[in-house]
Amino acid sequence: MYLGVDGYKNGWCCCNLENDISFSTHQNIQSIIELYANYYKIFIDIPIGLSSIENKRLIDEKLRKHLPKGKKSSVFNAPSRAAVKCKNYNDAKTKEIKISGKSLSIQSWNISNKINEIDKFLIFNPKKAENIHESHPELCFYHLNNKKALEFNKKTKNGLKERIDILTNYIEDICELSEKFYSKSKKEGIKRDDILDATSLALSAKLWKKNRKRIITQTISIDECNIPFGIYY
Repeated sequence: MYLGVDGYKNGWCCCNLENDISFSTHQNIQSIIELYANYYKIFIDIPIGLSSIENKRLIDEKLRKHLPKGKKSSVFNAPSRAAVKCKNYNDAKTKEIKISGKSLSIQSWNISNKINEIDKFLIFNPKKAENIHESHPELCFYHLNNKKALEFNKKTKNGLKERIDILTNYIEDICELSEKFYSKSKKEGIKRDDILDATSLALSAKLWKKNRKRIITQTISIDECNIPFGIYY
């Protein structure tokens, strides 16, 4: 089975693609691994592989170059490992400047808990890094749309329709299935675009070999904890 995982305010949204498609929500990554123990590959929208003084993460800038104009701003520089362990935003910014020479955006800080969660999971389960990979929904949608730039923001009505139309080319009843799951789960804080993003990740994971194993890499291939740098799509 192939999993796409996208974070939302209160947890993780998971799309499972095997012969059929299903969705689930989880409070943590361990819950996903336990429920889908026989997964083949997971694409997750979270930075994997974090900067230190010696091993800098450079793939965020490379990712921007792969995205069309208008979508590059969807990429935030990932915080360093030291920054995500800080107790507050100001301390994290100070630490980030020492590590990377740059400040830390509030967008990156707002997902630092989730970054830290995945980072700690992979440090304690290093073999899982062979099949759990960082990905990016906007990059996945761009390639699922035959490298044609998407016109609308995913938070808008037109943006949701645009993404559903793309996914329908691969999963005929995605509109009905995603809406049914949203109606059941919206009380948890999940949004429609979280479900569609997770679907794009799962679909890209399933098509990854067919699509010639696409990865954005960098010269320093692992971070200080031996976690690989790489964005899969």
